Amino acid sequence: MGVSGSGKTETSHAVADALGFRHIEADHFHPEENVARMRAGTPLSDADRVEWLQKLVVEMQRAIDDGVGFVLACSALKRRYRDLLRDAVAELRFAHLSIDYDTAVQRVGGRAGHFMPISLVDSQFATLESPEGEPGVLVVDASQSRDQVLVEIVDWMQRAPGLEISDAEGHSAAPLDSANTGVGKGAELTSPPIYSGKLALGFDRITDWLMAALLAFMVVVVFSSVVLRYAFGTGWTGAEELSRLAFVWLVFVGVASSMRRGELMAFSMIRDRFPVLFRRVVDSISWLLVAGASGMAAMGGWNQMQFGWTINSPVVGYPLAVAMLPVMASMIALGVLALVQLVNVWREPPRPHVADANVTAD
Repeated sequence: MGVSGSGKTETSHAVADALGFRHIEADHFHPEENVARMRAGTPLSDADRVEWLQKLVVEMQRAIDDGVGFVLACSALKRRYRDLLRDAVAELRFAHLSIDYDTAVQRVGGRAGHFMPISLVDSQFATLESPEGEPGVLVVDASQSRDQVLVEIVDWMQRAPGLEISDAEGHSAAPLDSANTGVGKGAELTSPPIYSGKLALGFDRITDWLMAALLAFMVVVVFSSVVLRYAFGTGWTGAEELSRLAFVWLVFVGVASSMRRGELMAFSMIRDRFPVLFRRVVDSISWLLVAGASGMAAMGGWNQMQFGWTINSPVVGYPLAVAMLPVMASMIALGVLALVQLVNVWREPPRPHVADANVTAD
């Protein structure tokens, strides 16, 4: 919790990833009327927040029913809002990201693509009722580095009743999702990751290490070939062939990883101006097209692999099917992710576009 600019979204994503919990972004549950008021720079009243808070209660209860922990990113500036959430989840704990006024103004004003008037920061601080002294509250200096804030919150949570220390050991050092926790990365290119949690972190870990290994291999092969050629008057004839093979793998592994993280480019300015139902229909058609195209590309990759087993590369002699394996695997991954997004279009609340997602007015 905290005022706008305190880093709620970024920090909550990092904490959720470190603890293996579900992430809930409160801004995604605002009714469209609230979003319109915030876009106009009008602070929300208590009455405006009733439906919003009720939706958050339902979402928290859903996580509890699913048997998973959750981290909620919510301003929760007033005691009455926090008490309403506490009434729904008795063990709820609040990490207050505390910053000074000047820092908040600087951060809100520096957000790329953000149109929320800086004047609303005044209403944030005017509304804020400090939770210090309330039960189950940690006050964190949010002007510190993100890593330090993360360590303090995760360490505090590991000591919380119900979270066994043995299960939480090492979580503070867990790798973070680069799609959600980059410092100073500016506006997101598209949307939040398609899915998150331990499976997503494992997928990221594998693809990141594989891309790093491929890039390192390319550097070593090309550099050694150059040294041999100019220093010793000889060379390795297979260097160029192997580096091209590694590059193909690097590109297609990166495509699958980037799509999962929401880091691919998208153009949605016109689509965002239409009603929710229209956006859902457009998104559904888009993901169906992505799934269909990915399926056809995967079939093409499979056919090329069958053909490639009988043909070897001219220098090194590896089967050309090896070059088509990442194409097929990447396209299968893209097709599966597209189908997951197709389901999410109708299952999840409609997400505001990037600029709206950063708006919180209290």
